[in-house]
Amino acid sequence: MPNRLVVLVAHPDDEQRYENRWSPTMEQLVFITTNPKIFTQCQRALDGGNEWVYVQRMEYGPHKSRVIGRAKVARLDEAKLRVWFENWEDYDAAPSPAFGGSTFANFPE
Repeated sequence: MPNRLVVLVAHPDDEQRYENRWSPTMEQLVFITTNPKIFTQCQRALDGGNEWVYVQRMEYGPHKSRVIGRAKVARLDEAKLRVWFENWEDYDAAPSPAFGGSTFANFPE
């Protein structure tokens, strides 16, 4: 299995450590605000041109942690450490067993 960039985000109904924007249905991530490490990894995904970023939503209440989609990096705002996404594709998979946070993980495409 190849290594993929997977970002871990809080469920939209849970307390938010970072400002993230979800679509009106709360099923697609529009942007994340993140730390410098993840921002740099997303910048590399954009510079690479065709790299998917997988989005894992954390467990919250009755909702299990799941990889809910994948998207391409659309643009970056370095001043706010914000990453905007486009070309969202729904995806439903259990998290990689090796995955413990926003980082690269072995994950099927």
